[in-house]
Amino acid sequence: MSQRKIVIGSRESRLAVIQSEMVKTYIEEKNKDCRVELLTMKTTGDKILDRTLDKVGGKGLFVKELDRALEDGRTMLSVHSLKDMPMEVSEELPLIAFSKRQDPRDVLVLPEGVDALDPEKPIGCSSLRRTLQLKELFPDMTFASVRGNVQTRLRKLDEGRYSALVLAAAGLKRLGLEGRICRYFEPEEILPAAGQGILAVQGRKGQDYSYLDGYNDEDSACAAMAERAFVRDLDGGCSSPVAAYATVEGEELTLTGLYYEEDTGAYRKASLKGNRKEAEEIGIRLARQLKHPGKVWLVGAGPGDVGLFTLKGMEVLQNAEVVVYDSLVGQGVLSKVPKDARRINVGKRASNHTMPQEQINRVLAEEAKKGLRVVRLKGGDPFLFGRGGEELELLHKEGIPYEVVPGVTSSIAVPAYNGIPVTHRDFCSSLHIITGHKKQGEPYDIDFEALVRTKGTLVFLMGVSALSDICTSLLAAGIDPQMPAAILQKGTTAGQKRIVATVGTLPEEVKRQGILTPAIIVVGKVCALAEEFAWYEKLPLAGWKVLVTRPKETISTMAQKLRVMGAEVLELPAIRTEPLQDQRLLKKAMEELDTFDWIGFTSPIGVRVFFREMKQAGKDIRALGKVKIAAIGKGTAKELEERGLFVDLMPKTFDGASLGAALCQVCEGEEKILLPRAKIGGKEILENLAKKPGLTICDVPTYDTFYEENEMIDLKNAFESGEIDCAVFTSASTVRGFVNGVPGLDYSKVKAACIGKQTREAADAYGMQTWIAKEATIDSVTDLVVDLKGLQE
Repeated sequence: MSQRKIVIGSRESRLAVIQSEMVKTYIEEKNKDCRVELLTMKTTGDKILDRTLDKVGGKGLFVKELDRALEDGRTMLSVHSLKDMPMEVSEELPLIAFSKRQDPRDVLVLPEGVDALDPEKPIGCSSLRRTLQLKELFPDMTFASVRGNVQTRLRKLDEGRYSALVLAAAGLKRLGLEGRICRYFEPEEILPAAGQGILAVQGRKGQDYSYLDGYNDEDSACAAMAERAFVRDLDGGCSSPVAAYATVEGEELTLTGLYYEEDTGAYRKASLKGNRKEAEEIGIRLARQLKHPGKVWLVGAGPGDVGLFTLKGMEVLQNAEVVVYDSLVGQGVLSKVPKDARRINVGKRASNHTMPQEQINRVLAEEAKKGLRVVRLKGGDPFLFGRGGEELELLHKEGIPYEVVPGVTSSIAVPAYNGIPVTHRDFCSSLHIITGHKKQGEPYDIDFEALVRTKGTLVFLMGVSALSDICTSLLAAGIDPQMPAAILQKGTTAGQKRIVATVGTLPEEVKRQGILTPAIIVVGKVCALAEEFAWYEKLPLAGWKVLVTRPKETISTMAQKLRVMGAEVLELPAIRTEPLQDQRLLKKAMEELDTFDWIGFTSPIGVRVFFREMKQAGKDIRALGKVKIAAIGKGTAKELEERGLFVDLMPKTFDGASLGAALCQVCEGEEKILLPRAKIGGKEILENLAKKPGLTICDVPTYDTFYEENEMIDLKNAFESGEIDCAVFTSASTVRGFVNGVPGLDYSKVKAACIGKQTREAADAYGMQTWIAKEATIDSVTDLVVDLKGLQE
């Protein structure tokens, strides 16, 4: 019987020949009719030894000659170390089999007879991948490139050129040089090159390779696919500082990768797990995750009341660079979006979609790939009929990191705000949440009979337009027509409205009384408790929506007090304050502090800037000596008290004119007064002080005021439609900031609750309907808002 001749192409190095002989032996042992020969050749990469691989062409230099021999038929197979193979392989010359993986680790080799590193000599290694990771393990050592086959490198080491070498364990073991290994580096220490330890057999497309049956190792093939997909997606080659190592246990594959960022010189490592069937996809996902370390947070914004927005949601939102939001997100939450974040309105509500869901998914992925922190704000909870799962599918597929921040769902919160407990042991033992949305003209795909049999509370979301169909279907399924039912409009907001009836009568009641979206439908005996347990509408400001203007930097105590009283509060940072960069006048005043008799503070920000400069000047409160302190308002006084200073003078009316008048009364006429104030501060204080002859006034601008604009909320429409009942102004500058931020508004539509005389005068100048608090305090302004609501009713 004639034998079949098979020629294997191999590099001529001793290691390459040994590896090819391993394949040769396998074929001959499994196929007695085959005679295998090796054809060795020197590749271009073997010839050029005086330059690093990235300077001469990378991995392709080790395979060109072997590929040519395959193409012209001089060989039938080529055997390679997989780590030396280019990531892109010709379809005409496919990789047809992978060996069982030998030890994938890198190892440290010391010179013969040496047992410690010599810090005077470099560690020799052949790749930037190794060098990057070795620098962390040996921060005091230097590193140098070393080329040549294993024997050549060992000779250079033993000649004293290097302190040590880092080589692949697999190559040393195949050469019988395992005894030279001094230390193994676990993959956690030095991540190996993609494919390290695996032999790849390459052939020609369309040929019969049945004589290799049984050679291919499935786990190695799976690992190789993941590792090479990772490197390929990053455009990594032989000289690229990219590494990947996969382990396969049963059906699970774990891939760890390293990515080097050329712009910064930093590198990142990460791992990803998945089913072995998705090996290539896992490699691509991990590559993109490392290359584009942006992240997406799916954040539930709650049912509308900003007080129900979670602490974690608020924290994530404050750090967002891109915010993708829809129409069900409450205005209170939208007002918390950072000014410098890019906003993308996708406008989803019922059948009115500004952007299709598939496009939303792509937007999230694309923005994260730019390395940005992306927050997807969704009304209620992102996983409760919010299509959050669909948005995660693409992120998962693309290897983009994400987190989910649950939100308070309207299905529980809205009934609670209407006095309806969704569970009550005397009435029901289960709660069922159902989407009321269905495609137009199609029947519900809901087992209404099963729902009725549960005897539990049923909550239908997004079902207003289908209310009649829902009630009809429940009646047909056998529910008692007298079963209590309710529809709850805009729950947790000032627009909250409740209609309680029965399943049999609710549709007619809604036609009679009217209802707006968004609204939810609740069916169950618990609805009968609404009138008894109702609490929200009993609050003094329930049903009122109040705009509170404030400086951006301040926490609004006013807003909190109004919310406690039941108002839906929309906070608008109408102004922002920033310390002046040029503080030369204040610095000069600091040098003369002991010459002043009074310091008059007109705002909390003025206090903060003053003491910041005081600290930078190396002074503490002892430098104030016998200086007396005057202040406008309790907020400014509190800021001073926190620094250990109690005010000596505070006028009853909290404005500049009153402070000037009060100082004139207590001064004899020879005093020197320092006024650290806003750059655009009112002149009333100076005009009053000028009435006292002999006073020396040092008027020092310390901070500037800028007007803020709000692009996310249509305030013009909200006021002109009557959606916002009242605006609260705590200073004349916030009035001006509001006007600047809402151009074109008919300001006569604005009911303005003002903290003081100057604030009211500023509002009057724009034609607003104005009222003034009895005292210039937050509590007094809150009482004023309650009184205004009473007047309207």
